[in-house]
Amino acid sequence: MSRTRLAVLALALSPLVLVACSNGDGSSAAASDAVRAPPAAGSPSAHGAGMDPHSMAGGKKILGVTTRNLYLGADLGPVMAAATPAAFVAATTAVWVTVQANDFHVRAEAIADELAATRPGLVGLQEAYLWRVQDPGDFLAGGTTPATTVAYDYVQDLLDALAARDLHYVVAAEVTLFDFEAPVATGQDVRMTDRGVILARSDLATALPTGGVYATLLPVTVLGNPVQVKRGWVSVDARYRGEWLRFVSTHLEAYHAGVRTAQAAELAGALAAETRPVVLVGDLNSQPGTEGEAVLAAAGFSDVWAAVNGDAPGLTCCFPEDLRIGPGDPGFADLSTRIDYVLVRGPVEPWSAEVVGETADERVGGLWPSDHAGVAAEVRVTDGRHAGE
Repeated sequence: MSRTRLAVLALALSPLVLVACSNGDGSSAAASDAVRAPPAAGSPSAHGAGMDPHSMAGGKKILGVTTRNLYLGADLGPVMAAATPAAFVAATTAVWVTVQANDFHVRAEAIADELAATRPGLVGLQEAYLWRVQDPGDFLAGGTTPATTVAYDYVQDLLDALAARDLHYVVAAEVTLFDFEAPVATGQDVRMTDRGVILARSDLATALPTGGVYATLLPVTVLGNPVQVKRGWVSVDARYRGEWLRFVSTHLEAYHAGVRTAQAAELAGALAAETRPVVLVGDLNSQPGTEGEAVLAAAGFSDVWAAVNGDAPGLTCCFPEDLRIGPGDPGFADLSTRIDYVLVRGPVEPWSAEVVGETADERVGGLWPSDHAGVAAEVRVTDGRHAGE
């Protein structure tokens, strides 16, 4: 989501109308735990064959990577502004209606088309939501049973759409960021779970998945109840041309410059001791040269888009919350800022970068793929100092 929009945790934590669910997955690791040693050559913990046949340039293989914010699916502003439990339920109902209208079963087809065109080895996903329902819901009656019936699993929908194109990816790393449930006026309880996810092409070796939630978080009050906006990172080691590199995906805070800057500093500190090549992708909610992007640049990270495209704008954010609104429709606004990045540090050479999902002909079923565009890039590891075999 754009930082001009209200925080994702608008559905958070009123004792009258909402329940927070436990993650139960160990995802609260500190960012300082992020640096991991590579596995030994031939380690059984590594997935895949370790070869990336993506492309060749001058006789040297090029690794494709993509960053994609999938968009949770609705404007949470009215939920955040609700002053009473009744208004809150009315707003959560409107959110659920919009999520269904912005049908990810359909949107996954468009994003799979993007990935089919570039065939990246690694993909960083932000706002990779899991939506579940309980019908009838029990929360307003005092029940505590969580919703478990899957309505939309953005990750599985995307994997299925890729497999239908004979493209085989696996979840290489995942972190759960928050998990909340609220009633809607239809009598259902609706549960939303945000995740940061890395997909790896099945022929690419990966190992040591890890992730966590930032220590610096944005406090939000909903119906008088304090709640923190969970943001985090996820990473995996990947073997490319016999070398291990680090691939990291993150989603920095959208609604407070100081918080997102502090989060970027946490991540930069966590990666400071990393001597291998690092590719860092994500929604930084920062324009070039500012806030989180500036912190990471000071930590030695280079912007692939700028390296290969110069001053070209490379806009990635944001389309209207209702993804049915297209050019010429009332309320349409085109992309206006660049907040999604592919960054590199160490012996990694930027090779190419393009914005995907930005044109009307990339819509499927009358829907934009997301409220963001994505960035597809290619990079080349330029020396052999970190060979794993």
